[in-house]
Amino acid sequence: MAVTNGSRTDVRAYLAGLERASAFEIEELRSTPVALKLRQIGSLMTAAVLLETDVEREAGLAAVRERWRLIRLALQ
Repeated sequence: MAVTNGSRTDVRAYLAGLERASAFEIEELRSTPVALKLRQIGSLMTAAVLLETDVEREAGLAAVRERWRLIRLALQ
């Protein structure tokens, strides 16, 4: 499929927008105080603890994975 001038312009505009967003993100990271970054990391780690694995869910996932393995094996 050939790229038209309109789509080239759209791609250039999109890439320019990505560059601006990347520059903004870098500046934001540089200007954020370390104390705030540490609080954010602590919050993420707390959230991860709250999302501990559910034993029943993991057992169900294992059963589904095994069924799909058997289906793939049967179709080979």
